[in-house]
Amino acid sequence: MMNDTDRNDAAGATEAKSGNVSNANTEVNDESRHIGDGEAGRAVLEYVWSSFARYHSDDMRELDYRLIMDDQQWVMVRDLLQQYLAMDDLDNAVQVFRDREMKKLADSCLPDAVPSPASPGLPQGWWTLLEAAYERLGDEEGLRRIYACYIVTDRLPWYRRKRDPSRIPRHGNEIDSAHYVRKLKTLSGEHWPEDVRRMVAVHQRYYRDPMLSGRQLAYEELLLSERLSDAAWRYCKVRCRSRYALVGEGAKLMERMFDIVSKRHAEEACDILLAPLHDADSPMLSNDSPEHVTQIIAVLRKCLPYVENQVREECERLYGMYRHRQLLRSEVKKLLEHVQS
Repeated sequence: MMNDTDRNDAAGATEAKSGNVSNANTEVNDESRHIGDGEAGRAVLEYVWSSFARYHSDDMRELDYRLIMDDQQWVMVRDLLQQYLAMDDLDNAVQVFRDREMKKLADSCLPDAVPSPASPGLPQGWWTLLEAAYERLGDEEGLRRIYACYIVTDRLPWYRRKRDPSRIPRHGNEIDSAHYVRKLKTLSGEHWPEDVRRMVAVHQRYYRDPMLSGRQLAYEELLLSERLSDAAWRYCKVRCRSRYALVGEGAKLMERMFDIVSKRHAEEACDILLAPLHDADSPMLSNDSPEHVTQIIAVLRKCLPYVENQVREECERLYGMYRHRQLLRSEVKKLLEHVQS
């Protein structure tokens, strides 16, 4: 059995060992490098400068997160915001985000709306601060979750999104909707297939109803980049229904997603693409301009390999119906001769 001297020596050794481990951990934390591209950290640093006139990052070649907070404060920020935004799990985060969006919508209808805590003037509000904490602390899992959450909830890059005041921007060339898809794919590495499956499952659970979510450009980019035919068809078919979108709007969406949807659902996709040709008020049939005729022929040619008989019938119908549109009749006749040959 141990005597008192032995016990004291053992306790001292344990404390010394614990102190060494603690020092080692501190050294690792001090030497840890941030992950990601530092985009969120730079945004936070700019916010600190513009709001408190303390720091400026224009002349900094490499972001120094210690100018904003020390490591212990970054850990505190990460833990607090993770709880507030439910970012311990992607499913929880998206559910909380959706619930808060619905609450804002409900509050806006009340005479005395209850204000929610004001978020800082950052690209994604509190999310950007949490993203910067993940970057600084090298928290790869956390950063993957927050990028996935941006994609599923369609949180587009703020500096591009603000050019268009509408909730779903309509000018695709002004928006880098693939921004977070690229960042997540670069970061995920071998975990990318797992992240893709999870994003598709979570999106299907919370964003099936297009009446509330509309088009989601970031998620569309994910479907396109990974060529997810079944998921793309599930996404498109409800958003192309007449009670949710005009025929022309549905056709525009299907035209964008056609190459991947047609892998498994070609006939259904062609039905949506050809639907505007049955609506005399659709933009494509509004006049006999070269631009509109080119669009019509492009749609017919795109569907030709999959539904040849249907395309031939459409050509015959258009040729017989629009007798005074010489340009349209000329181009349709050429295509019809090609089909019949």
